[in-house]
Formats: sequence, C-alpha cells, structure tokens
Amino acid sequence: MARPRTTKPSKPDDARVHRSIQALREAFLELIEQKALADISIREITDTAGVSYPTFFRRFSGKEELLEDIATSEVRHLLSLGRNSIAGRKRAGSGEHLCNYVQEHRKLWTTLLTGGAASAMREEFIRVAGEMSQAGPRANPWLPLDLAVPFTASCIFEILTWWMRQPEDYPLENVIKLLDALVIDTLVRPRGISLD
Repeated sequence: MARPRTTKPSKPDDARVHRSIQALREAFLELIEQKALADISIREITDTAGVSYPTFFRRFSGKEELLEDIATSEVRHLLSLGRNSIAGRKRAGSGEHLCNYVQEHRKLWTTLLTGGAASAMREEFIRVAGEMSQAGPRANPWLPLDLAVPFTASCIFEILTWWMRQPEDYPLENVIKLLDALVIDTLVRPRGISLD
C-alpha cells in the first residue's frame, strides 16, 4: 500500500474525475458481492460503472489498486464507527456498529481480510488508526501511543479476520462480545497504572 494514490484528481474541482472514481468504486463493490475477486474483469468493472475502459487506467493500474483504494476508505470508515461508538457509549456493546457494518458487507470484508490483500490490510489498519489516534484525549494516557495504536489495530484486524473465516451463521453477538472484551474494554476503562 505504499504506492502513491492515483485517485486524487489533478484539479480539486474536477467533478468528472470524482464521479468516475466513485462509479468505479461502486461498480467494484457491486461485483464483489456477486463473485470472487479473481472472476471480476476490468471490463466488467468499467461496464458496470458506465465509464470507458481507458478511464479506468487513468485512475488505477489494475483492479488490485482499486481494491486498495476501497480498502483504505473501508478501514477509515470502520475505525471511525468504532471510535464514535466508544466515544458515545463507553460501555459493553460499543463494537456493535462496527460489527454490524462488517456483517452487512461481509463478502467485501472477507475478500479484504482473508484474500491476497491481508498483509496490506493489516498495515492499513495500523496506518489509519495512527492517524485517528491524534484526535482527542485517551482514557489511558499511560499506555504509549506507539504501542497502543498497532496493538489495538492488530486486535481488531485479527478478530475480524478470524470472524470472516467462520461460517456465515456464526453469531454476531459473539463477535461483539469478543471485540468489547478484548479491545474496547481495554481502551475505555481507565486504569490507574503508572509507568514512571
């Protein structure tokens, strides 16, 4: 995921570029709900998006880069749901919004977390969590941020990856309990620890 993004328009006011990128993202998400990543062609993506084949390559080098672009957006959205739940509720069940979102988009998240992009997804979780950690006070400021960010992001990533490998009827409530016990409680419950 270290490649520079081609999805940023050269002119911030170029609405056409934004529309074509959004159309490609939406088409890809629609297709990933219907079939495996390996079975999706770039021609299918462009046809579904209603954009020309060359337009795709002006924005992305291939479907893997489009997937990475979507992954960045999805991770940011997912971690934002988790952060907002924690800030708003500060109790058990805070992972519910996050888990419901993943459940609603299970096919995409299965692809993102268990497919070939898994290691890049882990890095993306840590990168986005690092960016988001700069906002607001923390319940446990004694915990070094450079440890808290990768630890928390990795825990969320591992729980979700494990979940995506379970049968689809695995109880959502169990995943919420795991997330609350292993991640959210650790973040939200203040602990009187000093590392002096």
